[in-house]
Amino acid sequence: MNTRHAQIILTVLRFGSFTAAAKALYITQPTLSQTVKQIETQLGEPIFVRGRAPLELTPAGELYAQAARQIVRIETQLEEAISHMHGKTCGTLRLGFTLRRSSEVLPHILCEFIRLYPDVRIEVTEADDTRLTNMLAHHELDIAFMHSAQRLDTMEYRLVASQEIVLLASNQTELARRIPSGSTISLTEAANERFVLAAETTGCRSYYDQQKAALNISPSLVMICDNAESAMRTCADCGLVMLSPYIALLSDYGSMQRLSHYHLLGETYLPPVTAVCLRGQQPAPYAETLITLFTNRYRSMTAYRP
Repeated sequence: MNTRHAQIILTVLRFGSFTAAAKALYITQPTLSQTVKQIETQLGEPIFVRGRAPLELTPAGELYAQAARQIVRIETQLEEAISHMHGKTCGTLRLGFTLRRSSEVLPHILCEFIRLYPDVRIEVTEADDTRLTNMLAHHELDIAFMHSAQRLDTMEYRLVASQEIVLLASNQTELARRIPSGSTISLTEAANERFVLAAETTGCRSYYDQQKAALNISPSLVMICDNAESAMRTCADCGLVMLSPYIALLSDYGSMQRLSHYHLLGETYLPPVTAVCLRGQQPAPYAETLITLFTNRYRSMTAYRP
């Protein structure tokens, strides 16, 4: 096994298909398939179970992947040690984000990070919490920024910021004309408005259902959308209201100009955003810097209240 082969197999495993992995590696799918067959021939065993989506490892593939991770990790540590000898800080920082969350804060902090660590490369993966946790466990990520309420003994969790749910209202709505943006209101104030809901995975749908029952209201539901960005822009353009994490609004300048926002009475928080890493794995100094930059930016954007 060489480092290049190790990286190829781990990339296929990471993306779950030859097509997606080939794009990430900037090679054609036939070239990738041929290379994997060569690796399997050298090993004497198939590595992947064909015909399943996403691809799964065979028992021999599991052993190969374990060894591949160790080889890549050792090479990375060697490169960092050599660069340190020459007074440079270089390496690769592998970050994981819950779907669509990297766009909320990462663009705001990368300029400062690149200024501090110009020779550190960043790799970003967006996935659900389950996949991010699995990637951390297999040393495929260094840090994941997640908002799962689940806590595992094998992981270390650091609080980044709370996630307040706010009510967004198009400036075309009667609610926005009647009540100043930034006010604290009851959801009953929007009982006569028309709603758009983002995906249930945001946690806002369950809050909406709970409040409907608790307040005995039946707002008109116009659309359910699994893309929060599309839902927000539809809300702004079509005279609707919606529930959203506050940070999502603050990350979309165009929507901010066309939407009013309202804090809600009671406990209106999703599970907090946390920086997660494998317990016992000491992050590199530049990883600690990025966590600090991310946390400071997130809290300043949301007027964080501990």
